[in-house]
Amino acid sequence: MAASLCLAGGLFATPGAWAVESTNDTAALASTQLTSLEPGYQLPESMPSADDHVEPAQHEPASGIDLERVQDLESIVDDARKQAQVEYLARKLGKPALAVQQYVHLAWAEARRRTGLSPELLIAIMHRESTFQPKVQSSYGAQGLMQVVRRWHREKLRASESLFDPAVNVRVGADILEEYLELVGGDLSKALAKYSGNTRGYAKTVIGESRKLAQVADLAAAEVATASWLTEEASAEYAG
Repeated sequence: MAASLCLAGGLFATPGAWAVESTNDTAALASTQLTSLEPGYQLPESMPSADDHVEPAQHEPASGIDLERVQDLESIVDDARKQAQVEYLARKLGKPALAVQQYVHLAWAEARRRTGLSPELLIAIMHRESTFQPKVQSSYGAQGLMQVVRRWHREKLRASESLFDPAVNVRVGADILEEYLELVGGDLSKALAKYSGNTRGYAKTVIGESRKLAQVADLAAAEVATASWLTEEASAEYAG
């Protein structure tokens, strides 16, 4: 693997040099630079105060929305998004779907624990850095899915942890990206450039791939939502 895959390497001061601050704000700025149509559930603008008396029967939504059904549908849509991305990557790389499925799911799980990092962005970095090979190592010492250089980021790892462990690698890679986003004020292109060791065209490639992954997921989500709506319409007509 070329030395340009040094990723997160020695061009930067150690993390101890930065102030210890939350990365949520700057990471959220970065997320606006990607096209994202994630489904969401918006809470009501006003909630009852502690002084309001609410009868037990009023705990259910006044609109009559079945929240369990909404949550089930959201889970189904998320599964469709992930599966669509797995199939897209498998076709693109000429690999079995099982060869990339674990890593797509890891990216989604890691993104859920953070603010402003989409799963598509993490997947795109893995694709660019290692083509989903968890045991790969560059001549520079970059390891694993997101090609992390251990000697530059020891404080992010426990002594017993290995960067060849996919879950550890994705967690540390996401930590590094958040750190660089904080450093550059949320500019995703600049953060990705730092992550890659200023590799030419790296940020453009990763952002482009993340957008494509989001489009693939959005199409699958729309198909599932449409199918669900048609099923409910048919059920309502039959019941009527």
